[in-house]
Amino acid sequence: MSKRKILVVDDEKDIITTVSTRLKAKGFDVITAMDGKQATETAKAELPDLILLDIGMPICDGHAVAQQLREYDKTASIPIIFLTARTSEEDFLSAYDEKVCKYVTKPFNPDELMGVIEEVLPTKAERA
Repeated sequence: MSKRKILVVDDEKDIITTVSTRLKAKGFDVITAMDGKQATETAKAELPDLILLDIGMPICDGHAVAQQLREYDKTASIPIIFLTARTSEEDFLSAYDEKVCKYVTKPFNPDELMGVIEEVLPTKAERA
C-alpha cells in the first residue's frame, strides 16, 4: 500500500520544515511548494491526497490556487486546508466559495493541525 501524499505550500521555510517534519514522522509522503504558481503545477503533476495551502504567497495567492485546482478535473476533489495568518471575514467567505475543507490560522498548534489533517484526509478507497 502506498503512502498518502500531502502537498505543503507556504512561502515561509520554517512553516514548511515544521509541518513536513511532523507529517513525515506520521508516515506521509510530503511534497512542497513555496509560491502559488509552483503549488498549482505541483498539484497537477503529483495529484496529492491533501493540500495544506497558505493564502498570502508570491506570484499567485492561495485563493487563486484553490480556484485553479477546483477548475481542473484531476485536482477538483483534492481536499484543501488553508493554513494561514489571515483572519478576515472576506478570506473565510472566499475559502467557503472555493470549497476549502478547513481553515487553520497561524500560529497553530502542531498536534491540533495533525488532528485536522487526519479528519479531512480521505482514504485511498474514498478518493478512487
